[in-house]
Amino acid sequence: MPQARMRVFKYIPMKMYGFCQDTSGFEVFFHLAAFHPGPSVEVVHCSTCASAPSCLLTGDAPPPILGEPVEVNYDPHDSGTKAPRASQVSRLVVPTMIVGMVESFDTQRRYGFIKGSNGTSYHLHESEVIDGRLPMAGRQVVFYPGIREGRPRACHIRVCK
Repeated sequence: MPQARMRVFKYIPMKMYGFCQDTSGFEVFFHLAAFHPGPSVEVVHCSTCASAPSCLLTGDAPPPILGEPVEVNYDPHDSGTKAPRASQVSRLVVPTMIVGMVESFDTQRRYGFIKGSNGTSYHLHESEVIDGRLPMAGRQVVFYPGIREGRPRACHIRVCK
């Protein structure tokens, strides 16, 4: 079974599947069950949430993050689909959470921007928000930095209390 280094190209949290892509554009489909997230991560909280029990995140490693490098095992002879199916997708780097402030959020278009504590502006999409809370401008958030189409993207966002 072939093994390749790829990046998470697309991940749909609500449906628990996604695609990995190599530098040539070759894609492999994966279901969350094939994803091996690796070790626990260091939990980061904003100053508001540090003591709020309802906002505590676990140290469990997050689901796939857009743009992260992964090692993919797949069956090249998988038939009946546009992309072969991965039997295993393994994270190569332990992700790091960061704190940010929502700069803007358009409730009609369901997207906005977050200014990370590292000074980078991240694209925010409602589909990446945990617990379905709307990320209003001025609210602090905790998230994993990702990359989509070469641009910074906020993934697995938790809106702080």
